[in-house]
Amino acid sequence: MITIRSGVSADQHQLLRLVGTIDAFHAEDKELAREIIHDGLPSGNNGYEILVAVDRKQELCGFICYGAIPLAAGRWDVYLIAVSPASSRRGVGRLLMGGMAERLDEGMHVYIDTSGLNSGACAFYERLGYEPVCRLPDFYADGDDKIVYAKVV
Repeated sequence: MITIRSGVSADQHQLLRLVGTIDAFHAEDKELAREIIHDGLPSGNNGYEILVAVDRKQELCGFICYGAIPLAAGRWDVYLIAVSPASSRRGVGRLLMGGMAERLDEGMHVYIDTSGLNSGACAFYERLGYEPVCRLPDFYADGDDKIVYAKVV
């Protein structure tokens, strides 16, 4: 059984270890994830919310970081979602996205973006009912578009 709960400072070591196991993350992605974890865990007043997924043994198997978009009422951004390779394709990502949606007021707009080359992430967001609303050509590199997905929860 997987439990979704708010991240706490004591989760930092497991979160950082999990980030290191994600092969889809480039070195820059991992560094950004470390910064988000470092900034997001100490306080809910910094604009970040981190939820973690833990198994029966309290081992961390995934997390999501999201926050309100400044100057945009009722709009939220998913900054990062990651699931350990051992827990991949077991519904952990769906539970994390659902846990986030449950914590937001009804009618909130949620945005998440990814590389157009990451077909797995694109398919995942679409299965959850997120729709592609914007494509920025060659955003990350030549031939690597940024796709923005949106959903009202």
